[in-house]
Amino acid sequence: MMKVRYMVVEFTDLAMKAAEIPKLRGYFAQKYPDSHLFHNHLPGKVLSYKTPQIQYRVINGSPALIGIGEGIEIMKQVFFEIDELDISGKTITSNEKQIRLIEADFGQGSEFYDYRFISPWMALNQNNHREYLMLNTNERKQKLRRILKGNLLTLSKGFHYTIPDFDSVSVEGWFNPVSRNFHGIPMHCFTGEFTVNFAIPDYLGLGKQSARGFGVVRKKEDK
Repeated sequence: MMKVRYMVVEFTDLAMKAAEIPKLRGYFAQKYPDSHLFHNHLPGKVLSYKTPQIQYRVINGSPALIGIGEGIEIMKQVFFEIDELDISGKTITSNEKQIRLIEADFGQGSEFYDYRFISPWMALNQNNHREYLMLNTNERKQKLRRILKGNLLTLSKGFHYTIPDFDSVSVEGWFNPVSRNFHGIPMHCFTGEFTVNFAIPDYLGLGKQSARGFGVVRKKEDK
């Protein structure tokens, strides 16, 4: 296990729905066209397959950005420079912003943690979606657990963390299918909760399109 750092900027006096996250991303991509971190495309419109260093969220109903790695310094720039957002041609002014540098445990350990998805988890791609539909109920549960475990490996690469014993990472959970539109296409996603012997800081995302706010997790509070 290690400590990771990431920075969160929230526009706490503005309201936004999760469906508007692509518009939020589009605004910042236009605002900072020379920085590929805002849109994750390299020069020449080549897609970068590295873990996005800037990710977009809706936190407590307000638009927010998360910066990891190189994105931390850029979040400071966003906090001091951005006082308004232009969403769908409508300019909205923000008078209350919050910036937080978070340091949290990350990685495999002996303790198990309970998490819930606070936004739909896009676990399947075009290929494994077909495979998933051919499975029975128990096989589907097992497949989703394997996929989630693989998502932890991908997330770890974004923080340059090597999982000590990947085979002993244990995932249990339940997942409910939901449909969400993505670029006008219905996508098979999941909500739910899971338990894993791996520490995941709040508001990080798992699975496909996590930079656009899918698969965001929070630790469940102890009762």
